[in-house]
Amino acid sequence: MHSKLLCIIKRSKLFAVIKKSICGMFLLLPIKKNKIVFDNFGGRGYGCDPKYIAEELLKRNADIDLVWLTTDMNIKLPDKIRPVKYGTISAAFELSTAKVWVDNIKNAFRVKKKIGQFYIQTWHSSLGLKKSEGDAKNLPEKYIKAAKKDARCTDLMYSNNGFRANLYRTVFWYNGTVLECGVPRNSILMNPSSEIDEKVRQYFSIDKGTRIVMYAPTFRKNKQLEIYKFDYNACIKCLEKKFSQKFVLLLRLHPNDARDSEGFEFNDSVINASMYPDMQELLAVADILITDYSGCMFDFEFTHKPVFLYAKDLEHYLKKERELYFTMKELPFQLAITEQELYENIRGFSALEYATACEVFNKKIGLKEDGKGAHIIADIILSKIK
Repeated sequence: MHSKLLCIIKRSKLFAVIKKSICGMFLLLPIKKNKIVFDNFGGRGYGCDPKYIAEELLKRNADIDLVWLTTDMNIKLPDKIRPVKYGTISAAFELSTAKVWVDNIKNAFRVKKKIGQFYIQTWHSSLGLKKSEGDAKNLPEKYIKAAKKDARCTDLMYSNNGFRANLYRTVFWYNGTVLECGVPRNSILMNPSSEIDEKVRQYFSIDKGTRIVMYAPTFRKNKQLEIYKFDYNACIKCLEKKFSQKFVLLLRLHPNDARDSEGFEFNDSVINASMYPDMQELLAVADILITDYSGCMFDFEFTHKPVFLYAKDLEHYLKKERELYFTMKELPFQLAITEQELYENIRGFSALEYATACEVFNKKIGLKEDGKGAHIIADIILSKIK
């Protein structure tokens, strides 16, 4: 009864007015010089660039107060990072009194930015295949309004390639500084870690000698999960025959669909990785990636590890879902529309031809990924809190 009453109160207009008034009072509070507040996808988990920037700051042993906004107060965080409930008055207090904000989406819970605060918008894709922001069609007017407001108070964006950097300057409603440097979350891809490898393998009970293929399709508006299903076991057998090694397949659905992964069939060789907290750790450990339109293809390709595209709804996707920045023929990956084509592409894969195609594509986009992005952004933050 008590919790239901509390819920009703929180949803009331009066509570909203009171909350807004309290948040407004926070504007009068002084900025805490060494406080940095992080958000990841509106409080969803501990990951993406904010995670890797925070962990680089922890390595510096500086006198800093790190705050992580989260919808799940049971989230596992490093000891020196404080969890604070996302979207609450407490979160508003932390944002109002922080020197630096770090976020990867533009419509997150926010308070009015004060003079002296520094806001880094990391965004959440290195390159991205799907058209976004000003280039995307049919964006909700409410989102566009929030994105423009966010852009006006952003102090820094960065990119590991010239193509994306130019988009930040032209279609993200942003007129500030765009730094061209490595992307923080790619540090574990460019600098492989045996510790991460062991962590992921132990989590999923995968032997050291077994290779990993990850299938990571992007989401669809209509939520029809059948589009993600194919004969995973047949794919594993094809890979094993091609590379003469044992394989397991990790299924990683997009966060929008992750909870629906329970409706799929799994076994010792086909494993559900949809709820694993950090996509980047999975990419770091995987040997091969299969996807359709997900931007993770680019992070993975920057390491020259094989990517195969399986997009059986390509024509429908282009008409009804999203337009793309590149045609499939422009990408350095082989495309399959049917399962049979996917297996043919695997059987005919040439590491030399693939490496050459990646080199040509990366030159075209102006890639500048060196795995040092977390270090560079941490340096900038520390310079702001001195």
